[in-house]
Amino acid sequence: MFRPEGVSLDFSSGAHRYLAFERSGSMSRQARLSFIREDFYDAVRRRIMMDMTIGDCQLSKLYAYNGLMLSSGMRIDGIEIDRPHRVVVIDNPTRTERNVNVITVEDDGTQSSTRKYHWVEKKEDIEITCFDGEGLISKQYACVVDEKLCGKKVHTSFQIRMPYVKGMLHEVDFKDFLTHCGTDTITDLWGVEHSVRDVDIILTRSMFKGYGWLTASGMNWEDYWDAFRRHHHALYITNVSKEKPEQTTELNYQFLTTVSIHGDEFRPADLPDGWDHSPEEDERNWLTKQTELRYYNLRANPQFRKDYFLEKEERVGWWERHQGRDQILAAVLRRNPRFINEPVYTKRLEDEAEKIVEQYAVGRLIVTGDNRYLSGDLLDFLAFLISTALPRKRRQRLYYSAAMTDHFPESSFYTPQAAYVHGDTCTLLRNPHIARNEELQLSFYDAKEEKKQMRHHYFGHLTDVVMVDSNMLAAERLGGADYDGDMIKTISDPILNACVRRNYDLYRYEKHKSLTNTENIPLLMIPTAQPQIRNADDWEARFETVRSTFSSRVGQICNAALDRSIIAYNENSDAEERERCREETETLAILTGLEIDSAKSGIRPDLDEYLTRKTVKRSDFLKYKALVEEAETRRAWYEPTHAAKLKAFFKKVDWSKVDSNVERLPYLAQQLKKNTPRIKAKPAKDEELFSFAQQSDWKERLDADMLAAVEALLRDYDACLSRIRACRVPVKEKKRKTDVDRILYARGQEDEYDSDELYALFGNLPSEEVSALQQAIREQAWHLMDEEAREAFLREWLPEPEFEDIYDLLTDFRFGGYRVLGDIVCDMENENIGKEKKRLFRESDSEAFTAMMRAFAGKSASRSYRDAVTDKCRELLTAIVKPALAVRYVVALGKRNLLWDLLPEYIEKNVLEVDHD
Repeated sequence: MFRPEGVSLDFSSGAHRYLAFERSGSMSRQARLSFIREDFYDAVRRRIMMDMTIGDCQLSKLYAYNGLMLSSGMRIDGIEIDRPHRVVVIDNPTRTERNVNVITVEDDGTQSSTRKYHWVEKKEDIEITCFDGEGLISKQYACVVDEKLCGKKVHTSFQIRMPYVKGMLHEVDFKDFLTHCGTDTITDLWGVEHSVRDVDIILTRSMFKGYGWLTASGMNWEDYWDAFRRHHHALYITNVSKEKPEQTTELNYQFLTTVSIHGDEFRPADLPDGWDHSPEEDERNWLTKQTELRYYNLRANPQFRKDYFLEKEERVGWWERHQGRDQILAAVLRRNPRFINEPVYTKRLEDEAEKIVEQYAVGRLIVTGDNRYLSGDLLDFLAFLISTALPRKRRQRLYYSAAMTDHFPESSFYTPQAAYVHGDTCTLLRNPHIARNEELQLSFYDAKEEKKQMRHHYFGHLTDVVMVDSNMLAAERLGGADYDGDMIKTISDPILNACVRRNYDLYRYEKHKSLTNTENIPLLMIPTAQPQIRNADDWEARFETVRSTFSSRVGQICNAALDRSIIAYNENSDAEERERCREETETLAILTGLEIDSAKSGIRPDLDEYLTRKTVKRSDFLKYKALVEEAETRRAWYEPTHAAKLKAFFKKVDWSKVDSNVERLPYLAQQLKKNTPRIKAKPAKDEELFSFAQQSDWKERLDADMLAAVEALLRDYDACLSRIRACRVPVKEKKRKTDVDRILYARGQEDEYDSDELYALFGNLPSEEVSALQQAIREQAWHLMDEEAREAFLREWLPEPEFEDIYDLLTDFRFGGYRVLGDIVCDMENENIGKEKKRLFRESDSEAFTAMMRAFAGKSASRSYRDAVTDKCRELLTAIVKPALAVRYVVALGKRNLLWDLLPEYIEKNVLEVDHD
């Protein structure tokens, strides 16, 4: 497929030649390739590569950065991003941290694309690339971009893509800052000066992945924008900041495995398995408390269940506001709280509670904190832009001096407008998290307490950013993170912070001074592999590069590490075994980074020692997690059901002997669900909910003809949705075919007869003949016939000449052979029934039914089938009766659940308002 001639394919429009093409990072992880028609290949490749000429290069990196063009994102046109001087690229400042205690791996010295690594602990100088993957966008231009993106100004951070450009842009008023410091120009990578007034986006060199190739091609920044315009490129937004800061975040099972936590801190043994009262009544604090409290509130707290919807109205994002469903639910409930027992409310609450307990079982626990984009200290970024010449004006000199001397405390972090309750310190975490060395604790920095208030003034609006000092090596400790969009959890839970503090060798804690690198356990450092240089036009080199980076094994590495970390960080484990597993866990944490980087470096770690040779027992937690993941796939008909597998799992494990907190999670979640009673929701009567139902004879006042018409329409609506669901279910495979194959094999006839050919032969029979034959087999007791009666039966029911060749086969009852005919006929009958059910249109359908089914058949691929049918039904309903009055007819027919689909915006007008419930 990678050869120059490619492959020839015909997609019903004639044969065309297709060539192997680019792939994004997610395509590599999912083992997917892309192909493009030969006549488009050169033009599209030139467009992606911006007309650059690239020969010998790090081919894996070229694939990775070309693949940026395949990222999913929102295209932003009409913002004149290509205007001269609007976008500039500057160099990244670099620093060196000396004599850092590190644990790393060293390779075997070979030059192959797959290498063995071994664990090493040493001191090393670490080169730091400051602001790796992040830049700035001006206050004015951020407003322009956001207006184009969502119609209003609500976001302050943007994850972007352009040709060979990726990373984060944070909205900062750098024009105001630089003007106050007396700086009028910004000098880019090519030595060109740009007036600060003209600049709206500042990229760092680490964001511009094509700088080296652009220079090697004899091109500059102006040439880049010429190609940008020539090929009609644009800015793409792939993610944005949240509108409001969060108050809680979720832990995952990986962190729960590594943290130094005692049993009573995780969950005291004397707590009940479930809750018939609120966990808040227990004054103690434990790690699972917030999760259990949330579950209890959703199941059994009447006020919380109402507040869930009332508060949900305020939490919807801009992309949801056009739908309005949450607002309608909140408005109706606010008007009449008795609606809380309606199925539309109770199902939402049950689904949310079920989600909580499912996440509990796999280690996703709710804790106080939030999730934000990692960033460097942006005041340091601004200071780097200041001209080295001292300003002439005294006021500018004072501002310049204040900016240059305002240093961020190294062992601290800054989260503007943090909404969660916090103490002096918080823990920072990033996924994937494998070893204890990746736990980082820093002091909480409040910019409002600054004397100069610079950070609060310029960055106080960045509600989705967590800033750290580059010298702290925070990004390096967090699994080799960078600032191009990596999300970091900031956790303020006091128990977790106390547990992580045990990693630090502290005599005493001093805010902004303690928690340094030297006081923490050694840093896990991912080594930089020497990249392989290959020719970009060599098809064999391209094939080898894709093959070596085709699938990521990060998930497998994490599972292997978890098995070891359960032993490594369990104080009850054997000391020697614990030490061995600790080193292997740390090694696997580093190899995870190398595996992720292999998409760009082309060098993959040899993982056979960890993935193919089992040196530790697979944990019960991972066995449970695998069962949960299997539930999302279709099982074979002969396999046990998912529920049966789970029941067998819980029965097999002796939970009284499980001492690992993580491994207890599935059991704790099961017990919580089993032993926490839920409110029995009894729907209110019509007269308790609707104003029109206050009169006892309100149903008699309705027009009888209209009522009958509405009843018929709603019946057709339900039937239409039901048929569509049936048609969407795939036809079951031939369930009895394996039995036919077994009988043929037992009789030594597997080479003489082919089961597929037998099924094809019976598939030629009309469906009514198959049904009649099946009935005759049962009524005449085929399995009890003697040999003469069998042949007579076949000649009566299968007289066609093509069946005579298999009479001997069908009448041979050895090894249960009587079942062959019945197996095939039953499978064919089931297949025929399935095909009949999949017919969308039938002669007996009513006119309204046909109209709704046509709406489904003609819908776009991206539209929900239910939305298409519902819209058509609403149109037909309003043709019968006015929408405001239609509510009464639907309720009178006992179908008020359908109001939320068909007439949601007219419900509130008909609700009976009550002061309290």
